[in-house]
Amino acid sequence: MAPSSPVLLLPLLLAAAAALTLAPRPSSAVDPVSTYCAKNFTSAQTQASISAVLATLVPRASATYYATATSGSGSSTIWGLAQCRGDIPSSDCARCVAAAARQVAASCRGQADARVWYDYCFLRYDDADFLGLPDTGYTLILINTMNATGDLAAFDRAERRLMARVAEEAGDPASAGLARETAKFGSDGTTIYGLGWCTRDITAADCELCVAQAVAELPNYCRFRRGCRVLYSSCMARYETYPFFFPVTGTDDDADASSSHAGEYETVILNHK
Repeated sequence: MAPSSPVLLLPLLLAAAAALTLAPRPSSAVDPVSTYCAKNFTSAQTQASISAVLATLVPRASATYYATATSGSGSSTIWGLAQCRGDIPSSDCARCVAAAARQVAASCRGQADARVWYDYCFLRYDDADFLGLPDTGYTLILINTMNATGDLAAFDRAERRLMARVAEEAGDPASAGLARETAKFGSDGTTIYGLGWCTRDITAADCELCVAQAVAELPNYCRFRRGCRVLYSSCMARYETYPFFFPVTGTDDDADASSSHAGEYETVILNHK
């Protein structure tokens, strides 16, 4: 197929996907947590490769929750990856991946390294082959601005035990890189929700190491906080005191809980590259 074909297809795919997002949906599916753009370029061939990769990733990842793609040759080659969190509904996966492609196309045009994080999905492209290589170089930390209530030392112990289980479970090949655990805390039985997930291009062993590294950052920035997220380009770890992963067990309002808490976080970015 000539390079121009996927370039022409991309606007059509993104326009069609835009129609899907007109109906009210949880912001987890359509609002980015963060976007990273780097490596300026001016080559039309590189832009064509990016457009081709995005046009390939959107339908494939929407259908199977995970996709990789490569386009171009020589210095214009682009590698891409898109992945949805394995516990979300398929309709939200499709919306999230489409939103991610639109986001990087708009925000990172003219840049050959683009990454966008959502609650429900992650998308990335680069002019260097990153597939299969665990990447913890760029660190995004979201810190809940509120402290937990009650016995903070007991909360800290419960959260640490919980997230240690999350890291271990993420490394189990049977988990497919997605770990979800809960723990009870305090006399009122407050639940702490913990989650870890990895991109599927890395091995199970590397997934466990990646999530464990993310978990190790939690006490450095989020001790006693009600919630925290550490996001890398190959994995993430997160805990909250409200339900944010599926299946949701509670009221219908719980499904949108992460949206209602969106303004309660401060962000720290560590770029080790």
